[in-house]
Amino acid sequence: RSFHLSRCSNFRGHFYLLAPLEQQRAGDPDFDYLLGIAAIDANERTRGIFALERVLAVRPDHPQARAEIARAYFLIGENKAARQEFESVKRARPPGEVAEAVDRFLDAIEGRERSAGSGIAGYLEATIGVDDNVNTATSTRSFAIPLLPGLTFNLAAAAAQQRDEFLGLAGGVFGRYALNPAWALIGSASFDQKLNSSLDRFDTGSLNAGGGVSFKPGERDEFTVAAQLQTYNVDNTRFRDAAGLVGQWRRKLTEADQLTAYVQHTRLSYPTASVRDADRTVVGGAWAHTYSGARSPVSFAGLYAGEESERGQNVPHFGHRLWGGRIGGQIGLSEKWTLSAGISYEDRRYGGPDPLFLLNRHDKESQFRVAASYALSRNCPFTSS
Repeated sequence: RSFHLSRCSNFRGHFYLLAPLEQQRAGDPDFDYLLGIAAIDANERTRGIFALERVLAVRPDHPQARAEIARAYFLIGENKAARQEFESVKRARPPGEVAEAVDRFLDAIEGRERSAGSGIAGYLEATIGVDDNVNTATSTRSFAIPLLPGLTFNLAAAAAQQRDEFLGLAGGVFGRYALNPAWALIGSASFDQKLNSSLDRFDTGSLNAGGGVSFKPGERDEFTVAAQLQTYNVDNTRFRDAAGLVGQWRRKLTEADQLTAYVQHTRLSYPTASVRDADRTVVGGAWAHTYSGARSPVSFAGLYAGEESERGQNVPHFGHRLWGGRIGGQIGLSEKWTLSAGISYEDRRYGGPDPLFLLNRHDKESQFRVAASYALSRNCPFTSS
């Protein structure tokens, strides 16, 4: 008999064949094991737990029964009992595929506890990459100024588009304090630093903090409102400050699908160039799907749109309309390794002609990211990109 956590659809029908025999066959471990699995898959989970408890009373070292009763506890929301049983299964050193399945259940339990209760989580991340426009400059080497007709100017090499390798470092902590089953306080703090190999005058970094409240009226919906603060620096000099509010609605459509919608309003201030001060509003949504299978693949997609409105007078070239999207996914390569990849694009059209070039600016920004995560332990992943 193999050790597994995968289900056979015929077990649902088996329950109605086995149930009438329970009174006379109860106490037979082989019968109770089959009845327990069939009852769980027929949504008769309490009855399935009773049957599996009878198995374990006779055979406490029955690994399949312990794995199945852990799954049943998980399905009825008994997180503590499920965790204890799954960890007992792990200590028995099951086959790799079963160990991966158990880890997914344990991760899901942790996700439930974070969303429903109190706790703190954190991450650290290192990135190595190449930026083909590290100074966000034009690729054009020469240009003409309409106010000076007939003259052509050549950009200095340092002012043109430049390429450089970079190292990225990021980290953060997230906390949640449950006031009751429906309401919770949430908070976060994070940093992100990009260190260029040669062009260090274009190094960038940010410090972020946020806090708010979460309301979860049922199992499927969660509403969040939070304040957000950020300071962004270039070459270790404060470049831009941001303060705003974000509202988010998350809906669990099915066990495998989740939908998110949000609206964000941010006030942007430039300490050394107040003429660029603006108010930014963005609305968007995202969808994520978890696929069945040993590798636990996940895919996601999102779209957003908004506007950045200049606060200064007669500077429409600093304001713009924007839209963008993201698509990507993640898949487990082994018990320790996870591979993820994503593509993002943002389009920005500015509201007026540049006073020097008399042209409306139009930016198109795209990013491609691949990351490999290695779990030093189940609760301590390391990510490189």
